[in-house]
Amino acid sequence: MTHLIHFLRILTVLVLAVTFSTTSVLAQTNSPDPLKIAMILWRGETRVENGFRGFFADRGIPVDLQIYDVERDLSRIPGIIATLRKNPPDLVYTWGTGITSNVVGKYNQVDPDKNITDLPVVFVMVSSPWKTGIAAPPGQSRPNITGATHIAPLPAQIQAIRAYRPMNKLGVVYNNGEDNSVSNVEELTALGAEMGFDVLAAPLGQNGDPSSSDIAPAVADLAKRGADILYIGPDNFIGTYRDALTDAGFDNGLAAFSATELEVRDGQAMLGLVSRYELVGRLAASKVEDILINGLSPADIPIETLDRFSYLIRLSSARRLELYPPLSLLDYAEIIK
Repeated sequence: MTHLIHFLRILTVLVLAVTFSTTSVLAQTNSPDPLKIAMILWRGETRVENGFRGFFADRGIPVDLQIYDVERDLSRIPGIIATLRKNPPDLVYTWGTGITSNVVGKYNQVDPDKNITDLPVVFVMVSSPWKTGIAAPPGQSRPNITGATHIAPLPAQIQAIRAYRPMNKLGVVYNNGEDNSVSNVEELTALGAEMGFDVLAAPLGQNGDPSSSDIAPAVADLAKRGADILYIGPDNFIGTYRDALTDAGFDNGLAAFSATELEVRDGQAMLGLVSRYELVGRLAASKVEDILINGLSPADIPIETLDRFSYLIRLSSARRLELYPPLSLLDYAEIIK
Protein backbone atom coordinates (compact mmCIF):
# COMPACT_ATOMS: atom_id res chain seq x y z
CA MET A 1 0.00 0.00 0.00
CA THR A 2 2.88 2.38 0.80
CA HIS A 3 4.28 1.96 -2.71
CA LEU A 4 0.86 2.54 -4.24
CA ILE A 5 0.36 5.76 -2.29
CA HIS A 6 3.81 6.96 -3.36
CA PHE A 7 3.03 6.11 -6.98
CA LEU A 8 -0.29 7.94 -6.87
CA ARG A 9 1.34 11.00 -5.40
CA ILE A 10 3.78 11.05 -8.30
CA LEU A 11 0.95 10.71 -10.81
CA THR A 12 -1.00 13.62 -9.37
CA VAL A 13 1.73 15.97 -10.54
CA LEU A 14 2.50 14.45 -13.92
CA VAL A 15 0.96 17.36 -15.79
CA LEU A 16 2.96 19.91 -13.89
CA ALA A 17 6.18 21.31 -15.33
CA VAL A 18 9.34 21.73 -13.36
CA THR A 19 9.87 25.46 -13.05
CA PHE A 20 12.78 27.48 -11.93
CA SER A 21 12.94 31.13 -10.99
CA THR A 22 13.01 33.35 -14.04
CA THR A 23 14.78 36.15 -12.26
CA SER A 24 17.82 37.10 -14.28
CA VAL A 25 21.06 36.40 -12.49
CA LEU A 26 23.28 37.89 -15.15
CA ALA A 27 23.67 41.06 -13.12
CA GLN A 28 25.30 38.98 -10.36
CA THR A 29 28.27 38.03 -12.51
CA ASN A 30 31.46 40.05 -12.29
CA SER A 31 32.37 39.54 -15.92
CA PRO A 32 30.48 39.59 -19.21
CA ASP A 33 32.58 36.65 -20.42
CA PRO A 34 30.51 33.54 -21.15
CA LEU A 35 30.66 30.56 -18.84
CA LYS A 36 33.08 28.08 -20.38
CA ILE A 37 31.58 24.58 -20.08
CA ALA A 38 33.06 21.41 -21.57
CA MET A 39 30.34 18.86 -22.40
CA ILE A 40 31.45 15.22 -22.72
CA LEU A 41 28.62 13.40 -24.48
CA TRP A 42 27.87 9.75 -25.23
CA ARG A 43 26.12 10.06 -28.59
CA GLY A 44 25.95 13.72 -29.49
CA GLU A 45 23.45 16.24 -28.19
CA THR A 46 20.04 15.10 -26.95
CA ARG A 47 16.96 16.76 -25.52
CA VAL A 48 18.84 16.91 -22.22
CA GLU A 49 21.26 19.38 -23.76
CA ASN A 50 18.35 21.30 -25.31
CA GLY A 51 16.99 21.85 -21.82
CA PHE A 52 20.44 22.76 -20.51
CA ARG A 53 20.92 25.37 -23.23
CA GLY A 54 17.38 26.67 -22.75
CA PHE A 55 17.94 27.33 -19.04
CA PHE A 56 20.75 29.79 -19.75
CA ALA A 57 19.03 31.32 -22.78
CA ASP A 58 15.95 32.09 -20.67
CA ARG A 59 18.13 33.98 -18.19
CA GLY A 60 20.29 35.76 -20.71
CA ILE A 61 23.42 34.11 -19.33
CA PRO A 62 26.10 33.70 -22.03
CA VAL A 63 27.66 30.25 -22.21
CA ASP A 64 30.43 28.81 -24.34
CA LEU A 65 29.64 25.10 -24.68
CA GLN A 66 32.58 23.06 -25.94
CA ILE A 67 31.26 19.73 -27.22
CA TYR A 68 33.27 16.52 -26.95
CA ASP A 69 31.32 13.57 -28.39
CA VAL A 70 32.85 10.17 -27.58
CA GLU A 71 30.51 8.54 -30.11
CA ARG A 72 29.87 5.60 -27.76
CA ASP A 73 33.60 4.97 -27.37
CA LEU A 74 34.85 5.38 -23.79
CA SER A 75 38.46 4.91 -24.91
CA ARG A 76 38.37 8.52 -26.15
CA ILE A 77 37.99 9.96 -22.66
CA PRO A 78 41.70 10.06 -21.66
CA GLY A 79 42.45 12.16 -24.72
CA ILE A 80 39.59 14.53 -23.91
CA ILE A 81 40.81 14.90 -20.33
CA ALA A 82 44.32 15.70 -21.61
CA THR A 83 42.84 18.39 -23.86
CA LEU A 84 40.86 19.92 -21.01
CA ARG A 85 43.96 20.09 -18.83
CA LYS A 86 45.77 22.12 -21.47
CA ASN A 87 42.91 24.62 -21.71
CA PRO A 88 40.72 24.22 -18.60
CA PRO A 89 37.04 25.15 -18.79
CA ASP A 90 35.11 26.62 -15.86
CA LEU A 91 33.19 23.37 -15.45
CA VAL A 92 32.83 19.90 -16.97
CA TYR A 93 29.42 18.40 -17.87
CA THR A 94 29.28 14.61 -18.26
CA TRP A 95 26.52 12.47 -19.80
CA GLY A 96 25.83 9.00 -18.46
CA THR A 97 27.33 6.56 -15.99
CA GLY A 98 30.16 5.28 -18.19
CA ILE A 99 31.51 8.71 -19.11
CA THR A 100 31.08 10.12 -15.62
CA SER A 101 32.78 7.15 -13.96
CA ASN A 102 35.74 7.41 -16.33
CA VAL A 103 36.03 11.18 -15.91
CA VAL A 104 35.79 11.39 -12.11
CA GLY A 105 36.58 7.82 -11.01
CA LYS A 106 34.91 5.88 -8.21
CA TYR A 107 34.74 7.76 -4.93
CA ASN A 108 37.26 5.36 -3.38
CA GLN A 109 39.42 4.78 -6.46
CA VAL A 110 40.28 8.27 -7.69
CA ASP A 111 43.50 8.61 -9.67
CA PRO A 112 44.49 12.30 -10.03
CA ASP A 113 46.58 11.41 -13.08
CA LYS A 114 43.57 9.91 -14.88
CA ASN A 115 40.52 11.57 -13.33
CA ILE A 116 39.40 15.19 -13.11
CA THR A 117 39.74 16.33 -9.51
CA ASP A 118 40.46 20.06 -9.80
CA LEU A 119 37.45 21.22 -11.85
CA PRO A 120 33.77 21.17 -10.88
CA VAL A 121 31.83 18.38 -12.60
CA VAL A 122 28.05 18.25 -13.09
CA PHE A 123 26.70 14.97 -14.43
CA VAL A 124 23.39 14.03 -16.07
CA MET A 125 21.73 10.72 -16.95
CA VAL A 126 23.47 8.73 -14.20
CA SER A 127 20.77 6.40 -12.95
CA SER A 128 22.38 5.19 -9.73
CA PRO A 129 25.30 7.42 -8.68
CA TRP A 130 25.64 5.87 -5.21
CA LYS A 131 25.37 2.23 -6.28
CA THR A 132 27.96 2.75 -9.02
CA GLY A 133 30.41 4.59 -6.76
CA ILE A 134 30.24 7.93 -8.55
CA ALA A 135 28.71 9.58 -5.48
CA ALA A 136 30.29 9.09 -2.08
CA PRO A 137 28.26 7.21 0.56
CA PRO A 138 26.59 9.04 3.46
CA GLY A 139 29.11 10.70 5.73
CA GLN A 140 31.62 11.21 2.91
CA SER A 141 31.76 13.79 0.14
CA ARG A 142 33.34 14.47 -3.22
CA PRO A 143 34.28 18.15 -3.28
CA ASN A 144 34.02 18.71 -7.04
CA ILE A 145 31.00 16.61 -8.07
CA THR A 146 27.23 16.98 -8.19
CA GLY A 147 24.57 16.14 -10.74
CA ALA A 148 21.04 15.29 -11.85
CA THR A 149 19.70 11.75 -12.02
CA HIS A 150 16.71 10.77 -14.12
CA ILE A 151 15.12 7.50 -13.00
CA ALA A 152 11.78 7.35 -11.18
CA PRO A 153 11.81 5.30 -7.95
CA LEU A 154 11.64 1.60 -8.78
CA PRO A 155 8.49 0.95 -6.71
CA ALA A 156 6.71 3.66 -8.69
CA GLN A 157 7.86 2.06 -11.95
CA ILE A 158 6.43 -1.30 -10.92
CA GLN A 159 3.15 0.33 -9.92
CA ALA A 160 3.09 2.08 -13.31
CA ILE A 161 3.34 -1.30 -15.05
CA ARG A 162 0.67 -2.83 -12.85
CA ALA A 163 -1.62 0.12 -13.42
CA TYR A 164 -1.60 -0.89 -17.09
CA ARG A 165 -1.79 -4.69 -16.72
CA PRO A 166 -1.01 -7.48 -14.22
CA MET A 167 2.68 -8.29 -13.84
CA ASN A 168 4.23 -11.16 -11.89
CA LYS A 169 7.30 -11.85 -14.03
CA LEU A 170 9.48 -9.01 -15.29
CA GLY A 171 11.81 -9.84 -18.19
CA VAL A 172 15.05 -7.84 -18.36
CA VAL A 173 17.58 -7.98 -21.18
CA TYR A 174 20.63 -5.94 -20.22
CA ASN A 175 24.34 -5.40 -20.83
CA ASN A 176 26.26 -7.19 -18.11
CA GLY A 177 29.20 -4.84 -18.75
CA GLU A 178 27.40 -1.67 -17.64
CA ASP A 179 27.55 -0.96 -13.91
CA ASN A 180 24.30 0.99 -13.95
CA SER A 181 22.46 -1.92 -15.60
CA VAL A 182 23.81 -4.51 -13.19
CA SER A 183 22.91 -2.29 -10.23
CA ASN A 184 19.41 -1.73 -11.62
CA VAL A 185 18.74 -5.48 -11.98
CA GLU A 186 20.03 -6.12 -8.45
CA GLU A 187 17.66 -3.49 -7.06
CA LEU A 188 14.75 -4.85 -9.07
CA THR A 189 15.43 -8.37 -7.81
CA ALA A 190 15.45 -7.18 -4.19
CA LEU A 191 12.28 -5.18 -4.78
CA GLY A 192 10.58 -8.20 -6.34
CA ALA A 193 10.79 -10.07 -3.06
CA GLU A 194 8.98 -7.19 -1.39
CA MET A 195 6.38 -6.44 -4.05
CA GLY A 196 5.65 -9.97 -5.21
CA PHE A 197 7.21 -10.36 -8.66
CA ASP A 198 10.08 -12.32 -10.15
CA VAL A 199 12.86 -10.81 -12.24
CA LEU A 200 13.74 -12.99 -15.22
CA ALA A 201 17.21 -11.72 -16.09
CA ALA A 202 18.86 -12.15 -19.50
CA PRO A 203 22.37 -10.67 -19.23
CA LEU A 204 24.29 -10.07 -22.44
CA GLY A 205 28.05 -9.78 -22.87
CA GLN A 206 29.11 -12.25 -20.19
CA ASN A 207 31.71 -13.73 -22.55
CA GLY A 208 32.79 -10.54 -24.27
CA ASP A 209 31.10 -7.52 -25.78
CA PRO A 210 27.36 -7.93 -26.34
CA SER A 211 25.99 -8.11 -29.85
CA SER A 212 22.68 -6.82 -31.15
CA SER A 213 22.12 -10.29 -32.60
CA ASP A 214 21.93 -11.63 -29.03
CA ILE A 215 18.82 -9.61 -28.24
CA ALA A 216 16.13 -11.51 -30.15
CA PRO A 217 17.09 -14.97 -28.77
CA ALA A 218 17.18 -13.51 -25.25
CA VAL A 219 13.67 -12.06 -25.66
CA ALA A 220 12.35 -15.34 -27.09
CA ASP A 221 13.79 -17.17 -24.08
CA LEU A 222 12.14 -14.71 -21.67
CA ALA A 223 8.80 -15.30 -23.40
CA LYS A 224 9.21 -19.07 -22.95
CA ARG A 225 10.00 -18.49 -19.27
CA GLY A 226 6.70 -16.68 -18.85
CA ALA A 227 7.67 -13.01 -18.77
CA ASP A 228 4.64 -10.71 -18.61
CA ILE A 229 6.46 -7.66 -19.96
CA LEU A 230 9.95 -6.53 -21.00
CA TYR A 231 11.72 -3.94 -18.87
CA ILE A 232 14.10 -1.42 -20.43
CA GLY A 233 16.26 0.14 -17.76
CA PRO A 234 19.07 2.70 -17.93
CA ASP A 235 21.24 0.70 -20.33
CA ASN A 236 23.21 2.38 -23.12
CA PHE A 237 23.58 -0.82 -25.16
CA ILE A 238 19.87 -1.63 -25.07
CA GLY A 239 19.08 2.03 -25.70
CA THR A 240 21.16 1.89 -28.86
CA TYR A 241 19.41 -1.27 -30.06
CA ARG A 242 15.99 -0.56 -28.60
CA ASP A 243 14.23 -1.37 -31.88
CA ALA A 244 15.77 -4.85 -31.91
CA LEU A 245 14.38 -5.41 -28.41
CA THR A 246 10.88 -4.10 -29.07
CA ASP A 247 10.66 -5.89 -32.45
CA ALA A 248 11.57 -9.15 -30.73
CA GLY A 249 8.94 -8.33 -28.14
CA PHE A 250 6.30 -7.89 -30.82
CA ASP A 251 7.30 -11.23 -32.35
CA ASN A 252 6.78 -12.91 -28.97
CA GLY A 253 3.68 -11.00 -27.85
CA LEU A 254 5.56 -8.99 -25.22
CA ALA A 255 5.16 -5.28 -24.59
CA ALA A 256 8.07 -3.19 -23.32
CA PHE A 257 8.12 -0.76 -20.40
CA SER A 258 10.87 1.84 -20.30
CA ALA A 259 12.38 3.75 -17.40
CA THR A 260 13.74 6.35 -19.82
CA GLU A 261 11.93 8.67 -22.18
CA LEU A 262 13.67 8.01 -25.49
CA GLU A 263 12.57 4.40 -25.81
CA VAL A 264 8.89 5.41 -25.74
CA ARG A 265 8.97 8.78 -27.43
CA ASP A 266 11.39 7.89 -30.23
CA GLY A 267 11.13 4.10 -30.08
CA GLN A 268 8.41 1.47 -29.80
CA ALA A 269 8.26 0.74 -26.07
CA MET A 270 4.57 0.64 -25.15
CA LEU A 271 4.72 2.58 -21.87
CA GLY A 272 7.05 4.23 -19.43
CA LEU A 273 7.29 6.32 -16.27
CA VAL A 274 10.03 8.77 -17.16
CA SER A 275 11.79 12.03 -16.51
CA ARG A 276 11.45 14.50 -19.37
CA TYR A 277 14.92 14.91 -20.83
CA GLU A 278 14.59 18.68 -21.19
CA LEU A 279 13.76 19.02 -17.50
CA VAL A 280 16.75 16.88 -16.48
CA GLY A 281 18.94 19.27 -18.49
CA ARG A 282 17.41 22.29 -16.81
CA LEU A 283 17.92 20.74 -13.37
CA ALA A 284 21.60 20.18 -14.18
CA ALA A 285 21.90 23.74 -15.49
CA SER A 286 20.52 25.10 -12.22
CA LYS A 287 23.39 23.34 -10.43
CA VAL A 288 25.90 24.91 -12.84
CA GLU A 289 24.36 28.29 -12.04
CA ASP A 290 24.80 27.63 -8.33
CA ILE A 291 28.47 26.75 -8.83
CA LEU A 292 29.66 29.30 -11.38
CA ILE A 293 27.42 32.26 -10.55
CA ASN A 294 26.27 31.83 -6.97
CA GLY A 295 29.62 30.52 -5.77
CA LEU A 296 28.49 27.30 -4.11
CA SER A 297 30.73 24.29 -3.79
CA PRO A 298 29.56 21.19 -5.69
CA ALA A 299 29.87 19.27 -2.42
CA ASP A 300 27.15 21.51 -0.94
CA ILE A 301 24.74 20.99 -3.86
CA PRO A 302 22.66 17.80 -3.55
CA ILE A 303 22.57 15.15 -6.25
CA GLU A 304 18.88 15.03 -7.17
CA THR A 305 16.29 13.57 -9.45
CA LEU A 306 13.10 15.28 -10.54
CA ASP A 307 10.14 14.89 -8.22
CA ARG A 308 7.70 14.85 -11.13
CA PHE A 309 7.51 12.15 -13.79
CA SER A 310 5.54 11.58 -16.97
CA TYR A 311 3.50 8.45 -17.76
CA LEU A 312 3.88 7.82 -21.49
CA ILE A 313 1.85 5.41 -23.61
CA ARG A 314 2.69 4.65 -27.25
CA LEU A 315 -0.67 3.85 -28.82
CA SER A 316 0.77 2.29 -32.00
CA SER A 317 2.52 -0.36 -29.90
CA ALA A 318 -0.61 -0.99 -27.85
CA ARG A 319 -2.58 -1.52 -31.06
CA ARG A 320 0.03 -3.86 -32.46
CA LEU A 321 -0.12 -6.05 -29.36
CA GLU A 322 -3.86 -5.49 -28.77
CA LEU A 323 -3.04 -4.37 -25.23
CA TYR A 324 -5.09 -1.22 -24.87
CA PRO A 325 -4.65 0.98 -21.78
CA PRO A 326 -7.30 1.10 -19.05
CA LEU A 327 -9.48 4.17 -19.40
CA SER A 328 -8.38 5.38 -15.97
CA LEU A 329 -4.83 5.93 -17.27
CA LEU A 330 -6.03 8.29 -19.97
CA ASP A 331 -6.78 10.92 -17.34
CA TYR A 332 -3.09 11.61 -16.76
CA ALA A 333 -0.99 9.71 -19.32
CA GLU A 334 0.57 11.36 -22.34
CA ILE A 335 -0.54 9.44 -25.42
CA ILE A 336 2.00 9.15 -28.21
CA LYS A 337 0.49 8.00 -31.49
